[in-house]
Amino acid sequence: MNKITNVRKINKMRCIASLIFCIIMIILVNVGYAINLSNALGRTFENVGLKTLRMFTTLSNLLLSIACSLSIPYQIEGLRKNNYHLPKWIVIILYTGVTGVAITFVTAITGITIVQGFYSAMIKETNIFLHTINPIIAILIFVLINDDHTLNFKTTFISLIPMFLYTIVYIVFVFAIGEDNGGWSDHYQFNKVFPWPISFTLMYIIGFGSSTGLRLLHNRTHKIRKQSFVNYYQESPDIKSDTIEEAIKKLAIQNRKDNHGGEVIIPLRSIRMMLPKY
Repeated sequence: MNKITNVRKINKMRCIASLIFCIIMIILVNVGYAINLSNALGRTFENVGLKTLRMFTTLSNLLLSIACSLSIPYQIEGLRKNNYHLPKWIVIILYTGVTGVAITFVTAITGITIVQGFYSAMIKETNIFLHTINPIIAILIFVLINDDHTLNFKTTFISLIPMFLYTIVYIVFVFAIGEDNGGWSDHYQFNKVFPWPISFTLMYIIGFGSSTGLRLLHNRTHKIRKQSFVNYYQESPDIKSDTIEEAIKKLAIQNRKDNHGGEVIIPLRSIRMMLPKY
């Protein structure tokens, strides 16, 4: 099978991989959350039980699991119709979820590792799920597999909305109300090494850098993959014709074969990729 016709098989493999890894991430997030919520490990520090919801790590991973759950129907549909393609709003939600866990990963592997050591920050207890495995899988999927659509610069700021909202809540409960008045302790120690405004500025630099890096890598993969699809719809011997009407008929026949005689689906995006040639 040549490179042009192999594109459709790669798309199906992409759909299967995305579905499997999304299910894995959802399971790991819920396992980690259940352990922290129930304090199954009998830990004595304060951020267990419902207080685990005070942690950005927990919240960002929960958002990621929601984003993965929203994408699963499209993955199932992609397998059923041999046409995997996520709508842009799903990709943006995935981008937001992945940015959150990427910030967690970068912060854990740098700041927390320096203070507590690599094992404690990245491996110990539920950190293996929430600080390490989930972020790594999420980043790889977003950059290499779920690369549908080009993301513009403004989506970088959309992806940072959860971090911005968490910052406001953290400042109010930690620094405005304070632990002595029923607020939170400074569990991330933002006011320990530097004054908290400087610490938050550094965190936003990390957040913006992580989000921008993810977006640029995602867009690069999308550009390469989209070009391979354009080549397929314009040059594949299976559908190559003198007119677009004949090409669409051949594409319908090919899709019927791929679906083993089932319903014929011809996505509008496929026809749009043919238009420049005809």
